[in-house]
Amino acid sequence: MSNKSVVDPNKFINYLKENGYLSKCVPPKIVIVVFLESLLNYCKEKYPLKKIEGFDAGELFLLEDNSSVAIFFCKGIGAPVAVINLEELIAYGVSNFIVVGSAGAISPNLSIGDIVICNSALRDEGTSRHYIDKGTISSPTESWTKEIKVHLSEKVAEVHEGGTWTTDAPYRETESKVVDLQNKGYLCVEMEASAMFTVADFYNVSIAALFAISDSLADLQWTPGFFSIKVSDSLHELIDFCLEFSVKAEANV
Repeated sequence: MSNKSVVDPNKFINYLKENGYLSKCVPPKIVIVVFLESLLNYCKEKYPLKKIEGFDAGELFLLEDNSSVAIFFCKGIGAPVAVINLEELIAYGVSNFIVVGSAGAISPNLSIGDIVICNSALRDEGTSRHYIDKGTISSPTESWTKEIKVHLSEKVAEVHEGGTWTTDAPYRETESKVVDLQNKGYLCVEMEASAMFTVADFYNVSIAALFAISDSLADLQWTPGFFSIKVSDSLHELIDFCLEFSVKAEANV
């Protein structure tokens, strides 16, 4: 028997189209993936968007001024739901992704509201093993990430670059694990990046990830800041940048 999947996302997307549930429009070239409904609402208020009906685990919105660029709202957090949506977007025809999310600081050099561009992810979630079994680290697309970093550095005063720890179990971010990863130079922790990087690599599509620091574990005391103005300002700055960058970049991807 082969390792070919019996349940095929391409067949599922075609099934939805054939039965009138999903639009047959030309897919966007670049999709910005967000996980926070508040960030989606910010985009709805600021940018003219057109919703593409038919995605069950998320919502896809095209820019009315440039349908090659879209925002996708992932309904839920964690690697499994993120990967389901990524699979379906790839099957829909999307080949370039930018993930905009929040993360907890591990590094003591990070503060609430700081911006991180991710260059690697520790695979401490279960989903990515179904795609690529070997290895403990996954990475975003190097050329895509570098291009985004160059333009981001022109717009944002301070950008931190480094690795993230992706875990399925946020309530098992133990002191010993945090200290170990601090010593290894990891910057932050979140729940989706390593799986999304692995799947993007599996399908040979481009992906990058940007985070706003929303809480901190760096001193082994959890300090939440999810609702602070610093975090919302940073997320708004990131999504504005990503949309501006994508409109300029889509002609060349």
